[in-house]
Order: sequence, then C-alpha cells, then structure tokens
Amino acid sequence: MFERVGLIVYYKNPKTIKQIKRFGNVTYYHKKRRYAIVYVNVKDQEEAIANLKKIHHVRKVEVSLLDRDAYNLQECQVKNLDTNSEV
Repeated sequence: MFERVGLIVYYKNPKTIKQIKRFGNVTYYHKKRRYAIVYVNVKDQEEAIANLKKIHHVRKVEVSLLDRDAYNLQECQVKNLDTNSEV
C-alpha cells in the first residue's frame, strides 16, 4: 500500500483541472473558489509539486494541513515510544 499525501492546488482557470489530473488523483475541486485537492504518492511529492507549479494557470500549491498534522503526530508517537523504552 502506498502512502499518499494531499496537495491543495489553487488555479486561475477551471480548464486547468485537465492538466492537473496528469500529476495525481483529483478527488475534489471547487470551481467558484478555484482550488483542487490532489493526492500523490509521498515519494513523488516533490516532483509533483514542482511540475504543478510549472503549469501556467496554477497560482499556488500547498501540502494539506491534515497530512502535515498526521505526519507530525506519527513522529511524536515514535519519539515517545523511543524515550519510554530508554527509561
């Protein structure tokens, strides 16, 4: 099973969604607010962000806060397990 990360892609033109679909799975997009949520593999994350930023009508690409918080939570749990085993 692949680890996935969500990217929030802000765009200027709704026709851009067709180009965004090439880089990951578009699970949701909002035409009025002009953003899309795209899921990509963690190992391909940096490459996908770079390629998405190169698209002409893309304004901004961010990593989803939900994924950042889950990643930080996992790191904290691992650190806590390591410190508890040393005691």
